[in-house]
Amino acid sequence: MAFALVLPGLAASPAEARTEPKLEVDTAIFASSNPLLLSTGKAGAVMVEVAASPSVTITTQNGSTLLIAGTLRRRDYSRLYGHFLLGDARVEGRYRHNEYLNIGFAAGFERMLALDLLTSSPDGASDPGAIRNNWFSGVDAAWTPNAYELITPEVRVERTYYTGSNLLLDAKALSMGVGYSRRTGPRTSIGLRVHNSISSVAAMGNVNTAALYATFNRKLPDHVKVLVEFGASRTGEQKEISSGFAATRPGRTLLAGRLELCREDGEWARRGPTGCFSTSLDTEVSGLGGLRRNAIVSLSVMQPVGAKFVLRGSGEFRHSTLVGGAPAIGPPDTFGDGATDALRAMGALDWKLHPQIMLTGNVQYARRQAVTGDRIGAAYFGIQLTFKPRTRR
Repeated sequence: MAFALVLPGLAASPAEARTEPKLEVDTAIFASSNPLLLSTGKAGAVMVEVAASPSVTITTQNGSTLLIAGTLRRRDYSRLYGHFLLGDARVEGRYRHNEYLNIGFAAGFERMLALDLLTSSPDGASDPGAIRNNWFSGVDAAWTPNAYELITPEVRVERTYYTGSNLLLDAKALSMGVGYSRRTGPRTSIGLRVHNSISSVAAMGNVNTAALYATFNRKLPDHVKVLVEFGASRTGEQKEISSGFAATRPGRTLLAGRLELCREDGEWARRGPTGCFSTSLDTEVSGLGGLRRNAIVSLSVMQPVGAKFVLRGSGEFRHSTLVGGAPAIGPPDTFGDGATDALRAMGALDWKLHPQIMLTGNVQYARRQAVTGDRIGAAYFGIQLTFKPRTRR
């Protein structure tokens, strides 16, 4: 439906549309004492990865856009783990009807190693060697009925299934939401956001989660932006069947929200580092079973060093627990609240060898705590070479 809305706007004046093809090719080599964070001895290996990422963007004279992009990634390990074929494909578009209304859509597929989602999904800490396959599609809009108000509805459908895992289960979710904000000054806006999702995991029934947030946006001096969302979410009753036993986890009302503090500046070369700090409390469906409560803290920083070097650093920590605690009815819960932790820290130095060639040195540390309580960590050392050839337009 969204593609049908956007395509006529892109095709209305093909002679005036601008096409921008791009291609990025990179090769990386990393060494680690335990690259997949497995609970086994003598797990060290060297990883080699080659990836190609083509894309094309079409922009019309009135500002409507269409992006078609993808990545094909081949990863090989020197021992124990074999090879993985990973990647993604997506199409995104935004139809600009006028200065008051624009409609967007996105759809695609991602195939990723759960390890790469260690701190962005609760499933990564549970079984990092699994392959996560994810289909998604969504529609959103931005409507400004006047100079002060903004209304943003959205709908998203997502389905996830795993291969190579006996622990993670297939999951699907339908989420809907609408946000309203009003500008109260040149730099400030306040509003409300309502969100609802219906999700399910294999061997469990549908679970409904509804949330209401108050929102606050503020632009501070020196290109600093603050976003605050604070509210509560209500999760419905969760029913599951495990080993022939039926169990019910009661619904709960929980605090939810997020805080983001970011500095973005086109003149960062002279005025210091850029970056973001964020923290959040949320609830999402997980392949580990049922809804999970996430507490997340992250920080990213970037600082140019001279004309050809950029120093980057980032860190993220995620604590995840099962919403509802132990079952109210049914057999005892083997792992209590099913708590998992995930931590990743990274430092990198980018060196622009040529306008189209970048060499990056990278040091990382990753750690996970499984539902059993075991903590497994490892360091990673590597280099990456990225090539962006010039393309004709």
